[in-house]
Amino acid sequence: MNTLVLPAPLWRRLVAALYDGLLLLALWMIAALADVLIRDQLLGLSRDWGALQAFYFLVGFFFFGWFWTHGGQTLGMRAWRLHLRRQDGAAIRWPIAGLRYAVMMISWGVLLTPLVLLLPIYSDHPNAFEIHLGAILASGIGLLSILTDARKRAPCDRFSATEVVVLPKGVEASDPVA
Repeated sequence: MNTLVLPAPLWRRLVAALYDGLLLLALWMIAALADVLIRDQLLGLSRDWGALQAFYFLVGFFFFGWFWTHGGQTLGMRAWRLHLRRQDGAAIRWPIAGLRYAVMMISWGVLLTPLVLLLPIYSDHPNAFEIHLGAILASGIGLLSILTDARKRAPCDRFSATEVVVLPKGVEASDPVA
């Protein structure tokens, strides 16, 4: 079956990302609970914030990586009929998923930096304005690059040589598509 697939528009990608972001937040909450139970209650170890951040990163990597390498769709992508694949149409493998996830996290970190800087704890930072402005400019360039790219690729797609496409109605991610 040879069906024409279209690049995913930005709005659809953002809605799927919101859905997946809520799922990731829930997983991070479970990870935090596991950290508290294991570190504080069972082992009596002190808090290591760097190790906790690495743990969160790995939880997210395995969440997204598993879905991307097993069908090319997270739950949010499935709800909006989006499919992740390599640019040649092949399935994603773990090294590509790792690269894509790392660049995706950097992109979202930059995108969300202005919101974080609005928190009272960070508003008095001596370089808050410059960081805020730089993050807004970088986010704007990233979003503009998606809108101007013919295949609607985000920075994480460019770095990992992947693309997100909209599956036509009635077509499953496992079906061969163009």
